[in-house]
Amino acid sequence: MKENYPRRAFRVNPDLSVNCALMLGVFAVLALGGVLWGLWLLLWRRPDWPVVLAGCVFPLGLWLARRTGRAALAVPSGFFRVDLWLFFLGFTFWRVILSVTQTAWAAVTGKINPGVVAVPLRVRTEMAQLLLLWAITVTPGTIGLLAEGDILYVHCLYVPPGAALPGVDRLQDILARIWG
Repeated sequence: MKENYPRRAFRVNPDLSVNCALMLGVFAVLALGGVLWGLWLLLWRRPDWPVVLAGCVFPLGLWLARRTGRAALAVPSGFFRVDLWLFFLGFTFWRVILSVTQTAWAAVTGKINPGVVAVPLRVRTEMAQLLLLWAITVTPGTIGLLAEGDILYVHCLYVPPGAALPGVDRLQDILARIWG
């Protein structure tokens, strides 16, 4: 069957970067709003309709704040790399498993060597520093004490030889790729 209408030429928008930035902004709002909505549901522990409906306030409020210019969501391009996030979470989980066994062994044998270690910070953004501090604190036997300037102070139940925390350099490399 022959078409009786003229074909339209497909034109590429010359300002494609604006469309990409808009898409990234929409995706960031949806992702962050979805996380907030999910946390709201976890907080209430019931998916009843009033809870679900009230949880929609977070994504809608975030969208409205972004549309009116009251909130800017500037996320780096590495934020959308799922492989880096999985590697970060997997590496952190592996460090937790190793720390659990080391802390359990220290509790059984009674051999501990507590101390404070100064870790040089190579990540520059506050979010990357926060995630690094979380990854260090979530592992048993270590607690992030203070981030001051380019130094992060960490209290360790067992200070490793050389006073360098194992795995922290690798975590900083991953976070630098995610958050820039």
